[in-house]
Amino acid sequence: MAFVYPTASLSISELLSGPYLLNIPLFQRPYSWGREQAEQLLDDLLEAAGISSDDEAEPAYFLGAVVLMDAPGAETLKLSPKMTAREFGVIDGQQRLVTLMTLLAVLRDLETDPKKAISKRVHSMLVAQLGTRFFRTERFRLHLSTRERAVFEDNVLLSGSSVLPANIAAPSLPEATLLEVRDRFKTVLAELTNTARAKLADFIADRCFVVVIVGNDIDRSHQMFVVLNERGRKLQRNDILKSDILARMSAGDAKWAVATWDEMSAELGEGFEPFFAHLRTIYGHGRLQIVSGVRQVIRDAGGSEPFFKDVFVPLAKSYALIRGGGRDVLPPEIQRSLAYLNRLPEADWAPAAILALKDWKRDPARSQFLLAEIERLAMLTRLLCAGSGKRVRRFADLIKVIRSGEPIDKSHPVLQLTRDEVRGIAFHLKDFHKRNPKVCKLLLLRLGDELAGSMDAVDPDLYTIEHVLPQRPAASSTWRQSFPSAEERAQLVESLGNLVLITQQENDRARNASWDDKKQIYSKGSSQTPMLAITRDVIEEREWLRGQIEAREQRLVGLIDRIWRVDLLGQKSGARTVRAPEETEAVSPLV
Repeated sequence: MAFVYPTASLSISELLSGPYLLNIPLFQRPYSWGREQAEQLLDDLLEAAGISSDDEAEPAYFLGAVVLMDAPGAETLKLSPKMTAREFGVIDGQQRLVTLMTLLAVLRDLETDPKKAISKRVHSMLVAQLGTRFFRTERFRLHLSTRERAVFEDNVLLSGSSVLPANIAAPSLPEATLLEVRDRFKTVLAELTNTARAKLADFIADRCFVVVIVGNDIDRSHQMFVVLNERGRKLQRNDILKSDILARMSAGDAKWAVATWDEMSAELGEGFEPFFAHLRTIYGHGRLQIVSGVRQVIRDAGGSEPFFKDVFVPLAKSYALIRGGGRDVLPPEIQRSLAYLNRLPEADWAPAAILALKDWKRDPARSQFLLAEIERLAMLTRLLCAGSGKRVRRFADLIKVIRSGEPIDKSHPVLQLTRDEVRGIAFHLKDFHKRNPKVCKLLLLRLGDELAGSMDAVDPDLYTIEHVLPQRPAASSTWRQSFPSAEERAQLVESLGNLVLITQQENDRARNASWDDKKQIYSKGSSQTPMLAITRDVIEEREWLRGQIEAREQRLVGLIDRIWRVDLLGQKSGARTVRAPEETEAVSPLV
């Protein structure tokens, strides 16, 4: 008899209930999803649930396959909620399941009334009820295998724990990653209403689905994992669209179109597939799946031939310029804006930039202005710690204005921040390195370029952030004498004024060194990794005390104000004393 893998499409509530007791095997890697991946999942769920937009919730949202290994000695023939409860090993899907359960736990714990439906329902998914009516026991639905199991259970799964400060002294990297994701979910979800949180919980439980596949031994289960994740060349979306477009073109045009398509595919390389997601967004169909969205753009354009000539070709060429930085083609100021944009993680800004460059030859001044404003919004929204969904919606508003062709200058409403957003940026800058180390490094590079009066053509990956006042100075160090108060050190150590950029090798040597020794280390540099202007900025200081840190912070915040037209210094004497932002505020035009 041929072997058949038991398979079923299950909602998250069906998977996290009934007979499925999930364990992560010892051979699995620890939790490794970072904040960006978790934020992206949350943004996608909020959009699909119709919470972050005015659209209706999607009827079903697919979260991929989950591969389980049956319990030793068991042989599941058919997946059914009536099966006897037993343990399954999670072979593929650990990262998604842990992240989803963390999200559900935060939704449960933000509801202050434990009798509300959201609290009861989520609790029943996170905690399995076992035994008979007269002898009932409980266990957490998912058991991790490594050290972070205790952290996951005590700080996430345990009722009420996910919104409390973490109860762990020195977390490992996987534990710290898990807690960072938990805390980010808490921050974002706390801004929603109780009704919106309940809606999200129900959407995850009832409308989010996975395909569960069960193997009865490790070899078969691992084989499924490999096939699902590694083997075969995936059919790319651009292959489907190419077939769609060419099938509706005349023979003469199709021959030219094939050559042009292949040329753009080769030029864009790995960027060819993402290009179609950007194209869909430009024309306002971001809510649709990529193929469906582009097909709608084709219909809106009047068919395959006008789409190819008037939409695909000019926008693909524009995107190629962006990816190449416009070297030897675009004016220097546009190249500068693109250089800064291309450094940023995530390309939410790309659709607006593609559109802004589309007609650069006809109106280079407008393209230059738009690219500078796109770079400004891209950076300010990151300093605001806005999630990717909010950034995408912000750029969608700008895209509408660009497409309309209406006049736009610095006073246009689409380019303004609210007073509360300005306060939010000032508040986040107090400890921005802790909030977003990647963007903090890019911010320091940008500020260094402003200090130098020119852009340093360096690889950001070669530099790391160094805290001049060390994060953990030795008890006998001179730093403890200069900063005896632990509270004062904690406040100043993450200050923007206390940060410089040096290589990892220099960072390893500098760590807890004295100020005089640190200056010697900073000054060395090399031809490949020269000392940057942002670091040179501190070298002349004879001492490094509170006054120097605060004065430098004021200077750097002043540079942010000047570069991106934002009044941070006006927020109650700067970012050190600004209060946390309110939830809403009227629009405030920027100077």
